[in-house]
Amino acid sequence: MDDIEFDFVKHRNKILLTCGLIFSFIVSLMFIGNNTDQSWLVIQYPWGNVKVIDTAGWYFKVGTSYWTYPRNWQVEYDRDYAFKVVFNDGGSATMNAMVRFASPPTIDGKRKFHQLFGGNEEAVEAAVWAHLSDAMKSSGPVMSASEHQSARRGEFTSLVQDQLQRGLFEMRRVSRTLQDQFDDKGKPITVYATEVVYEDDSSTQKICRPSPLTDFGLIITQFSITDVVYDDQTQRQFAQKKEAFLAAEGSKAQREKEVQERLMVEERGRREKAETESLALREKAKEVINAQKEKEVAETNAARKVCVAQMAKQEAETLASQQLEVARLAKLRATEEAEAQMILASAKEKSLKLAGALSERDRVLAEIERDKAIGVAERLAKINVPQFIISGQQGGSENLINLFMLRQLGVLNNE
Repeated sequence: MDDIEFDFVKHRNKILLTCGLIFSFIVSLMFIGNNTDQSWLVIQYPWGNVKVIDTAGWYFKVGTSYWTYPRNWQVEYDRDYAFKVVFNDGGSATMNAMVRFASPPTIDGKRKFHQLFGGNEEAVEAAVWAHLSDAMKSSGPVMSASEHQSARRGEFTSLVQDQLQRGLFEMRRVSRTLQDQFDDKGKPITVYATEVVYEDDSSTQKICRPSPLTDFGLIITQFSITDVVYDDQTQRQFAQKKEAFLAAEGSKAQREKEVQERLMVEERGRREKAETESLALREKAKEVINAQKEKEVAETNAARKVCVAQMAKQEAETLASQQLEVARLAKLRATEEAEAQMILASAKEKSLKLAGALSERDRVLAEIERDKAIGVAERLAKINVPQFIISGQQGGSENLINLFMLRQLGVLNNE
């Protein structure tokens, strides 16, 4: 019996412990919450106090009301929430957009934001959509649909984003002539457009209505236009413009082709002319080189002939000079020999006269001897004899006598 009571008490305690744990878990689920780092919340206690929890972690929610808000919002406005934008040329387009914005950064801003929207996220998205719609409609008349489609889409997006954050800019109506668009009479089409008004002497746009998002404490972090669908009439206008552009580009391409062909023909002509001139210059240079070579050869031959002639002339002049000198010397020698014989004969004649009476016979004999001596002298003068005589020991006396006689006769000079 005691064992049964002990087991009962033991199991009862376990059951009570289990029930207590379950109760505590249920109570913790009901009265304790957890805030993530991606959100913030507002707690209102039964006695009226309101607390903004902006940190991640556990919090008590006993008998309280609480509202959770995301720190960052991302909303895509498409389909039924797409925006219709009208441009200054009457064209229109339906645009889809994506907006990212952050909750108010301060505790007071979060408290005010909660007071405005009371945890209704759809109301927040609707408020952003309403102001974004005003900004897009205000930005449309600044340009034409053609300008938006071709070159000014980024400018349009930037203008919308500035107005989304800062507020709607002040605009004014101006007259503007459309580029490359003409009426039936061929005159440029003039439309009324809208331009932004700036502060005096400033590049800051003048704001006519501040952005309500600033009052809400929302901060726009990203704005993008994700899709643009132009109306049918505008698309037909684009098609006509495209055809005109393609036709103009085709004409331009044809003109460029013709210009290229003309340039090619001109370049071919210049090339052929250059080749012809090059060949002519090459032939001319070849002829000049050949003529120069022929001239050099002729000059060389002429110079060689002149040198040969000069050498022959010099040899002839040398030979003639030698012969003339030999003849002069021979004449001079013969003259001197004749004069010697005449002097010898005259001396002998004088000696006979001085010696006294020469007989007629002696005179005749003397004249005969004289004439004979003269004749011998003339004969001997014509004989070539050596200028130098080498004598040996034999017959030395006879040779000396002969040498003396030749010298006395004038055949050899005293030297």
